[in-house]
Amino acid sequence: MRISVEIETKHESNALLVVLSDPSFVLPNLFPPIKEVKANDGKYTCKGKFLGMPFDLVGNYYSSDEGRVKYAFTINRGGTGNLDFLIEEHKVILTFDYDGWSEKISKLFLSRWINEFKNNFEEKVRLKRIENKI
Repeated sequence: MRISVEIETKHESNALLVVLSDPSFVLPNLFPPIKEVKANDGKYTCKGKFLGMPFDLVGNYYSSDEGRVKYAFTINRGGTGNLDFLIEEHKVILTFDYDGWSEKISKLFLSRWINEFKNNFEEKVRLKRIENKI
């Protein structure tokens, strides 16, 4: 499954690179079932519950000076995926790829979560920038 959206933004590219490189900001805001995120040295682990089933998500994240942030992940219940942010002038292109057992079930939820992330993006990034003085 692949979902891609374009998010218009007024935030500067360098600030977006910092904010989108923070798994504790990105992952729970994009995927509400994630309740706990631990990140260190380009690796992260998450715990959550989806449709009553607990899950663990582990992966790596990378950012580049060219305005790209990438998250690769594996879900302990089965499945792998990538989350990619391409930061351009006045927009961010979010691309989510997932292949796994809950693909059909989660597609409806994922579309809604990604749209909510898109609709709340400007304000959530603004608050994160204030919180971290970016």
